[in-house]
Amino acid sequence: MAQISISLSDDLLAYIEHKVENPSALIESLLQKWQQQQEKQALAEACKMVDELNLGWEEEWQTQAITDWEASGSSDSTPQ
Repeated sequence: MAQISISLSDDLLAYIEHKVENPSALIESLLQKWQQQQEKQALAEACKMVDELNLGWEEEWQTQAITDWEASGSSDSTPQ
């Protein structure tokens, strides 16, 4: 596994070390969730473009894609 280093303020580092048993695992988990959110937003945008182009997606597929996007917690922001 590759390693990276990041810089955090002393206050934030102290907070994380006080609250979390494994800071590295927390950071990895947060980055994985961010990656998943980015992928879901890209899918939502692709669905929107397909809809705008009237390429014939069946309503069931479109509804499922929207439901998945909303379930991801991204429904309160516009996909970019």
